[in-house]
Amino acid sequence: MQSTAWAADTDQLFALQCAGCHTGGGNIIEANKTLQLRDLEKYGLDSVQELYDLIYTGAGRMPGYGEGCQGKLQCTFGKRFTNQEVQDMAEYVLQRAQEGWK
Repeated sequence: MQSTAWAADTDQLFALQCAGCHTGGGNIIEANKTLQLRDLEKYGLDSVQELYDLIYTGAGRMPGYGEGCQGKLQCTFGKRFTNQEVQDMAEYVLQRAQEGWK
């Protein structure tokens, strides 16, 4: 379990950068690829490292958010995450998925 300050900061970052598509652990772009644990397991994204890689570089229609993300049209045009923010977000998403996004 992470600290309360960590959770609040990461929750705010998720709300600002991710919730537009992933509110409540869902996915408004690809409904079968949610952040619910069953889908993370189904797509091999049920570890912090796998989530880190996905958040950093992106995949499919999801842009990468890592500060070193490269690839034409693959990376976000918005705020990039530091390596620590990517790590925190990966831990946050997995923890929330394990809690059922409650």
